[in-house]
Amino acid sequence: MTLRLRLLLWLLLALALLWVPLGVLTVRQAQRTVQDTLERAALFRLGFLVSQGRVRIQDLAQVVQEFGGVGFILSAGGRIAYTDLGDYRLPEGLEQALSRGQSFRQIRDNWLWVALPSDEGGLGLGTPLEEVAALPQHLLQIYLGLGGLLALLAFAVGAFGLSRSLRPLDTVSRELARRSAENLEPLPPPKLPEARPAVRAMNTLMGELKTALHRLKVQEQAARRFAYGASHELRNPLTALKGYLEVLQRRPGELRATEGALREARRMELLLEGLLTLARLEGQAQVPTAPLDLKTFLEQQGLPVEGSGWVEADPRLLSVAVDNLIQNAQKHAGGLEKLVLEPAQGGVWLWAYDRGPGFRPEVLPRAFEAFVKSDQSEGVGLGLALVAATAQIMGGRTQAENRPDGGARVGLWLPGARG
Repeated sequence: MTLRLRLLLWLLLALALLWVPLGVLTVRQAQRTVQDTLERAALFRLGFLVSQGRVRIQDLAQVVQEFGGVGFILSAGGRIAYTDLGDYRLPEGLEQALSRGQSFRQIRDNWLWVALPSDEGGLGLGTPLEEVAALPQHLLQIYLGLGGLLALLAFAVGAFGLSRSLRPLDTVSRELARRSAENLEPLPPPKLPEARPAVRAMNTLMGELKTALHRLKVQEQAARRFAYGASHELRNPLTALKGYLEVLQRRPGELRATEGALREARRMELLLEGLLTLARLEGQAQVPTAPLDLKTFLEQQGLPVEGSGWVEADPRLLSVAVDNLIQNAQKHAGGLEKLVLEPAQGGVWLWAYDRGPGFRPEVLPRAFEAFVKSDQSEGVGLGLALVAATAQIMGGRTQAENRPDGGARVGLWLPGARG
């Protein structure tokens, strides 16, 4: 059962609970009001006759014509005269009340009996209440007709308002239905306040799914890069290693062949370690960090540094980034000139200045991509890629630029320590 149908049924039940008791109370009150009005009117007419002095049966008969039923005059001797010849019995207690000089009113067997004392004894009126008894049925018919029509109109207005109120939910449903599985963009906030928490929770879930899918995509790209890099970069050392082994097969104990084979094996080992580390870092979610005195951290590793600054970082990952940053400058950029800490943009830059010729224009924009290196470099092109990967999962970023006075500098930016 849909939410709209449930709400409509609840609306129908609410209208029924309002309409039925109200109808019963209205009918009962109307019947009681008519009876009271008839009683007061009869007593008034009888009181008017009593005030005229001696009452004749003909005068009382005229009153009976107005109300219907039968009239009676009770003499002092207990004789009763009726306005017609029917067989009538006065209610119990009526004669005693008149003898005591008291008025009388009572409903018996669907008849209303009223009487007033007079000088001669008393007079009264008995009128049938068939029309009053039939009043609830007439009112109920009117109530069911007109009231039912009004209730139906109220239900229609309520159903229309309910449908209009639920229209924002339909909008969200249509928006979700027309989207593809890859579209995880946040839903616009609905106009219905009660639906906003659900939409916010859905947007949070879609954001987490989007992050997870992006991480999987990055991990897939890292796996492909690993396979491509391993197959491409291992080809040259494997070919060289194969050649050295063939030399050793022909001339066992050849020193240069042995050294060359060991060198190429070490090169393959470094390449595989770099690829595995990069594949593990890429696609990893951002790691928890802690406040760290960057100057003290570097000096504890025997690295002189200019400037100071506190950052949010993971010491283990920071060590990986700093090692690769320094090795890149020492091995592939003419040597490390200096390390400089420079606060900027709510964080701290760690700049490594080198003594090399700088990056070639076509290499500079891609300096932090895997396997990007200069033709003269003997490395595998993974050092700066590892720096960028570690920076990303610590909430930082990297930058490389050529210096006007020669050489280059490579920077690692980390967010400043909180609190």
